[in-house]
Amino acid sequence: MKDKIRERAEFLRDNMILSTQELVRIPSVEAEAEGDFPYGKNVYQALAKAVEISENLGFKTKNIDNQAAHVEMGEGEEILGLLCHLDVVPEGSDWTYPPYAAEIHDGKIYGRGTIDDKGPAVAALYGMKIVQELGVKLNKKVRLILGTNEESGMASLDYYFKKEKMPDLAFSPDATFPAIHAEKGILDLKFSAEIEEKAAKEGIKLIEIKGGNATNMVPDYAEAVISGIEKEELKELLKELEYDQDELEIKAENNNIILGYHGISAHGSMPEDGKNAISYLIDILAELPFVAAGVRDFFSFYKNKIGLEYDGASIGCKDQDDVPTALTFNTGIIKGDQSKIQFIVNIRYPVKSSAEKVVSDIKTELTDLIAVELLRDAKPLFVAKDDPFIKKLMAAYQEFTGDDSEPIAIGGGTYARKVKKGVAFGPLFPGQPELAHQKDEHIGIDDLVKSAAIYAKAIIDIAGVKRDE
Repeated sequence: MKDKIRERAEFLRDNMILSTQELVRIPSVEAEAEGDFPYGKNVYQALAKAVEISENLGFKTKNIDNQAAHVEMGEGEEILGLLCHLDVVPEGSDWTYPPYAAEIHDGKIYGRGTIDDKGPAVAALYGMKIVQELGVKLNKKVRLILGTNEESGMASLDYYFKKEKMPDLAFSPDATFPAIHAEKGILDLKFSAEIEEKAAKEGIKLIEIKGGNATNMVPDYAEAVISGIEKEELKELLKELEYDQDELEIKAENNNIILGYHGISAHGSMPEDGKNAISYLIDILAELPFVAAGVRDFFSFYKNKIGLEYDGASIGCKDQDDVPTALTFNTGIIKGDQSKIQFIVNIRYPVKSSAEKVVSDIKTELTDLIAVELLRDAKPLFVAKDDPFIKKLMAAYQEFTGDDSEPIAIGGGTYARKVKKGVAFGPLFPGQPELAHQKDEHIGIDDLVKSAAIYAKAIIDIAGVKRDE
């Protein structure tokens, strides 16, 4: 069976490339609801295109009120779900190739969504196509379920499950290989500082601070607009500080000074892989003599309690369990002026911890200036490594890779946590760089084809009729 699967995957290679390019060329970043399009027109167009591709491959499809859709094959009472999403995070900046052109360079397709999660959705779809073309009889329905707002809360999948049966088993091609048996909890917290400054004194004032595009991205740019100081005078003040001058841009504009910090983007679940522009900018701003005491206090709080850390140590929430999973802390968005500043933090907490514990720990370190509000809590996922479902996924992976690695735990959150028994499964192979949410995101064409073969084998092993049935 392995050779037959590989042969069909290679035969479908060009189709997989074209289908991936068609989806990536649609900039499906979530937007405000527009008529019949709950997450904006571009997200709908990606969903419609995926349905069109699936129907052209001969599959039955169903669109659930433009919130989600499924692609179906097989028969039976039980359902094996393949859970993917078609929305993407904002593209960010400094790409080598256009983020929505889906250009091919050195055997890789470049573009936002190639690895997260349009390319993997195509791999899953063509995994189903391989099974179909091989004529394998199935004793379960197999549904590729396509959501449309995974990056900002997963509401589309919640909507889908109100209308359609939840799969009995499911895997989500939205992370890494081998099988992901545990996902950390995901917590979004909003921190607010109300600043009262009655006297209009001479001196440095904060006009505006802003940075970040999404809570689950390490921001690659942040800027502060200040007044009350000349550019050369500011440069003199900064001479004593240790910072990378190539990353801090200082320019004068309309009697103000703009300080722009260029960091390095990364997935919010792996802040150690990036350089948080918000935190590095505040590290500098905290050293300036702002006339407003509240502004000074805020920047001092941030520098001392959050700083450049990504483990939450100084703000009291550092944690690790024996799975093992450890807490990560990422400031994703900031906005404000000298009357009010707000920033949103994305925390990935250990599988054996809870949002309540994290918030309680943080509150012990807050000053009266800072208030915190819980915006979202996605509970952790855990499936035992020796579960039969995990074992079948691992067997399919090992057959096409020869890799005998153990199932792993991650900080990322996937649709798998939304079902009764689900795990993330691919498409990134061990040792490959994690480029989701980063510039120059891409997927290797060979990896796309190999993933489709692995998914086909997994479908056959889990949902295929056995010889004695």
